[in-house]
Amino acid sequence: MRHLIPYLQNDNKAADYLRQLRWPDGVICPSCGSSAVEKRERCSNGLQRYNCSDCATRLGQQFATFNDWTDTIFEGSKLKPTEWLLVIGLWQSKLNATEIADAAGINKRTAQRCVNLLDGGIYETYHLDPERQLEGQVEADEAYQSSGSKGLARQVQQSGRDPRRRGIKLRGRATAEKGRPPILGLVQRRDKEDKTAPPAQVYLEVTKDVRTATIKPIIIAKVKLGSELFTDEYNIYNFATEAGYKHRTVNHGAGEYARCDPDGVCVHCNTIEGIWSALRNFLDRFRGISQRFLHLRVARYEFLHNHGHLDWQQTFEKALRCIFSTNGRYLRRMVHQHRLIPLTACYR
Repeated sequence: MRHLIPYLQNDNKAADYLRQLRWPDGVICPSCGSSAVEKRERCSNGLQRYNCSDCATRLGQQFATFNDWTDTIFEGSKLKPTEWLLVIGLWQSKLNATEIADAAGINKRTAQRCVNLLDGGIYETYHLDPERQLEGQVEADEAYQSSGSKGLARQVQQSGRDPRRRGIKLRGRATAEKGRPPILGLVQRRDKEDKTAPPAQVYLEVTKDVRTATIKPIIIAKVKLGSELFTDEYNIYNFATEAGYKHRTVNHGAGEYARCDPDGVCVHCNTIEGIWSALRNFLDRFRGISQRFLHLRVARYEFLHNHGHLDWQQTFEKALRCIFSTNGRYLRRMVHQHRLIPLTACYR
């Protein structure tokens, strides 16, 4: 976070830094996209105000003003630009809301709302990006994360939801309904011959179950046809060959975890197993994560893992550009109404 120090000195510098990341090619009107804007006075929190001549003419008004945060998740926030910069830096350090509140000196509920907005922005723009696909050698596996509906008894009753289940009380494959939603993991192995290739890229999707009908459209959407797909012998992946993938499996039930085929290809799922270990360590920070927020936290881990080869500043600026490109008003409304589980996704 050292590069943030110059911008944390006052709100004007912080606002200027955020503006440069939002509009690197110059300020444009968020309503009409016009560059015919003129500067006006700053707001009390350091944000720059502008007037759009085209919008004013179209609306028959003298002025049509906006500021640096109009139509973003930061619009209407009581936090100052310096506080938001600090919160985002702590968010990137994989801290939970309580830790961020203590470090930034803000209210815990405010920190929780900030985290949900930041995670939601990454989920909407990065995780659901339909153009982001894996190719080459891809491993697929599933894991199960204990999460449910937690909260005070009176709040649970008022919201009309079931309390969080404690322990594993039902036999069989875990599902979201049983309190252990599955997470489908897809990881693209790093090309060791290419020294400039980034580390293993991962795609993680929280699902309601692990049936073929559930995971098949996800894999087809996120893994390019013709790629090599490595899985265990769970029958939900039997569609892979017919779908156009070069499917190879390892038999974990027989004690087989890795082998080298005659053509020199290493068949294993060890890369995705390492991802599960790191993901569980990350989710442990949230101390009993609620099922409503699980997909948001998983999206944050996915983004930070896939950009782990960049330096801290590059990852920070990449995250901010993703967050600025979200539909700010829609996301704020969803967070306010606690409708955090999306109704649709790119593969549905």
